[in-house]
Amino acid sequence: MTMVKLGIKFELENCIVDPSDYSLRFRSLVDNSEPSNAATLQPKFIEVLAFLANRYPEVVSREEIIECIWDGNGYVGSKALTNAIWHLRQQLKPISDKPIIETVRKSGYRLLIEPQYNSADLVDDVDVLHQLQNRIEKLTVALKRSWIAIACVSVISLITLAYHLYHDQIKMMEPQVSRLSWGGEAERFPAVSPDGQWLVYGSRNNGQSYSLYLKDLSDFNSSPKRLTSNASREARAVWNSDGTTLYFPSTDKRTGECFIKQFTIATANAVDLSRCNSYMSALDLAPNDTELAYIGFDLDTNTGGLYTVNLQETHAQPHRLSCLVDCNYRDRDLAYSTDGKWLAIARRFGNISEDIFIRNRATGEELRLTEGLEDIRGLSWHQDNQRLVFSTETSGVRNGFIIDIATKQSKALNITGFSYPSFLTNSNALVFERHKKEYQIVYLATDSAVASAPFPMLQSGFSFRNPDYSEQTKRIVYVSNLTGANELWSADINGENRRQLTTLNQRVAYPKWSHDGKNIAFLAPDAKGEGNVIHVLNLASQSLSILASPYIDHGRLNWSHDDNAIFTSTDDGLTQFFLTEHQVEVISNVAMRLGHATRDNKLLFTREDRNGLWSLSLAAPTIMTQVISSQLFKENHNWTVADKGIFFKENGSGFQQINYWNFERKQIEPILRLPASSLSSFGSMSYSEQQQQLLMTLSKYSERDVMMLEHKLLR
Repeated sequence: MTMVKLGIKFELENCIVDPSDYSLRFRSLVDNSEPSNAATLQPKFIEVLAFLANRYPEVVSREEIIECIWDGNGYVGSKALTNAIWHLRQQLKPISDKPIIETVRKSGYRLLIEPQYNSADLVDDVDVLHQLQNRIEKLTVALKRSWIAIACVSVISLITLAYHLYHDQIKMMEPQVSRLSWGGEAERFPAVSPDGQWLVYGSRNNGQSYSLYLKDLSDFNSSPKRLTSNASREARAVWNSDGTTLYFPSTDKRTGECFIKQFTIATANAVDLSRCNSYMSALDLAPNDTELAYIGFDLDTNTGGLYTVNLQETHAQPHRLSCLVDCNYRDRDLAYSTDGKWLAIARRFGNISEDIFIRNRATGEELRLTEGLEDIRGLSWHQDNQRLVFSTETSGVRNGFIIDIATKQSKALNITGFSYPSFLTNSNALVFERHKKEYQIVYLATDSAVASAPFPMLQSGFSFRNPDYSEQTKRIVYVSNLTGANELWSADINGENRRQLTTLNQRVAYPKWSHDGKNIAFLAPDAKGEGNVIHVLNLASQSLSILASPYIDHGRLNWSHDDNAIFTSTDDGLTQFFLTEHQVEVISNVAMRLGHATRDNKLLFTREDRNGLWSLSLAAPTIMTQVISSQLFKENHNWTVADKGIFFKENGSGFQQINYWNFERKQIEPILRLPASSLSSFGSMSYSEQQQQLLMTLSKYSERDVMMLEHKLLR
């Protein structure tokens, strides 16, 4: 048997592989001339190729290659090896159109072309053994003769060891982030199968609604397989423990009904389990596959909440864990611990604050872990069951955190865009959705004879949103994270002469000018982080006051036309807060989304329970009339009132459209068509009659990619 010396040249037909400088050189196939072109590869790529060549014609397992080339680091090596094989195949294409490196399913890789070595580099095993023994004997004699030599070797060894330890420490300090998807669409809610081979995620189908896709992680360049049809919408799925079944919420496009599905991958058979809220509803499976928890809703009250269903019982009825009536919170996300003892719950108070609770499944007792978070996007338990990873947004920036359930202390992962984490089974590594999104305020000239696109009003690398214009002050008030926290700012109609108005260092939202331009009302979290309160900023005195309220949650704000009161939505319905008398009055039990008081003492508003634009007289609030039908008007927040009509957003199939409703003619006039998701569903509009400009919050860009993370804090 012969062996090959490591690190020496070899040839694959017309290609010379030189590990000494990590290069590939190709001879001309016509005249076999000297190599005319060369490619320099990453060292690990060449090491993989040399290793396969050394073992030709054997099939070499992935584990053996990772053990040799990446020192057994499976989570780094697995992705890196797949990447290396892909690059080698690309670089070796000049040799042949046929594959040079074969993937042997469930076995490993094999080099298909016999490598040619210089005969001088081939040695016999016995000779190598004798040479090693002779060298050891000579070294032993030399060491006995010279203590100086021993000291030198020791010093060199210590220096080498210190060097490697130092660089290993540096590697441990740096998060290792690798990309798992390249689809170019919005890829969301990643989850890896228990064996680590398959990735399931939701992705848009040609820019339209979400479907579920399955990708083979053992073949990095394979195309993802679509699992669900055009007739439904899905975005989120979880695996069972043996990787044969997926559970996910699915909404029928035709009927709008949502059901939790049990989907067998081998047969593509789907079974309805229970009703859910939407195709993005949260869900998770208990570790022993006996129980499924999900966000559903009560049919009688149409109230969303957290449910569990026993999967061992046929036709088992769901059990509700959330409060049903007179609740001051909404459960929005969940995750089982790996030992099945805990159920982590993300719970929203009001429309701003969220927090994390853990529920003991045996006793039902709950423990609160956080206070005053903003927008939680995903929960996942570490395998030690003592720590929980979650995503939250702070002033428009998403980041990941890991929290110890015993001490309630959290540490930032410092991974921008970190969303919806999911740990790999029995691993410290996780996958997550990297979400990048920024907002900008734009204006649309409504009097232009030539159709124009929205123009940015404020140019910066930060987010600007929720503009409101005052005709009295000729200024815009808006929310920006320029200082690192969402604060109130103002600027003139050209976006210049900017001023910071608040320094609360917390998430302020939805500012609204009084009609006389003297005050600005806005929402901000309460002191406990369990809801929001109404703030009023007086521009003349620069004083900030909080309106007394018996409610935890308040909806978007609107001033009465005389500026003596503020209208908003509470648990009791449409509510009026008086500034001077400190009184609170419930006007109607209707649940309002957004309202606008008019000069004739009427209130135009949108409702939570149905579409359309509505109106009521504040003098007789029990009588409501529909201004625009529910078929024509389906927007909640992106609308504003002008003197002679209403500007509002319409969502179409793959697009958004800005429309104008003329009060006199009672018909819709299309203004501008935009790409889908250009305007957030939680955005806002404002209109300047003098400038004839429509102000909007535009999504600057939105990217979602599936990533894998290894991090020192996750060890």
